[in-house]
Amino acid sequence: MRSACYRIVWGLLFVLVDLKIEFVDVLPDMLGYLLMASGLWRLQALNGYFRAGHLSAWLLLIWSVLSLFWFPEVGTGSVPMQSVKGLLIQLPAVCLHMVLIFGICRGIQANFTDAESGLDHKASFREHLFMAAQLLWLIAYPFILNLDSGDMIPVIFVCSLVVMIAEIAVLLLVRLAGREWAEGKE
Repeated sequence: MRSACYRIVWGLLFVLVDLKIEFVDVLPDMLGYLLMASGLWRLQALNGYFRAGHLSAWLLLIWSVLSLFWFPEVGTGSVPMQSVKGLLIQLPAVCLHMVLIFGICRGIQANFTDAESGLDHKASFREHLFMAAQLLWLIAYPFILNLDSGDMIPVIFVCSLVVMIAEIAVLLLVRLAGREWAEGKE
């Protein structure tokens, strides 16, 4: 269980960090989704939430491969300029990512119900934190399209920072769950 959790942690990290040299993504999202799918595959026997996360990881893997060829980013400088069409293209991936995080958090919550560590409450809080941050981003995004670039950049920065903090909180939760499973074996 511990190695499965660490695969998920590394997968989340690969998806969270976009390190690009020129136009080449050094940490591709495809590898992150593959790592998460392999980690969730080992956990899916525990409960149905991990199974939902596993399925969404595979769908996101397929989506990330397709997006390399069908949905190239249009950029002006370093700020990607998106349109309503771009928003609609990214919406399924965002929803699938929300299902992935939901499956991970709820799976941990269901597996550690009434544990002394309180991991079930931590999982619930981090799930709600991520969902709130992601919904904030989804609600703000259509309004961002109507702002000029001077006003748009701070709003994008704040929304992205909130989502990133929530994603890191989930990443640390999975790492903590891996440690709990390792201590449970000893």
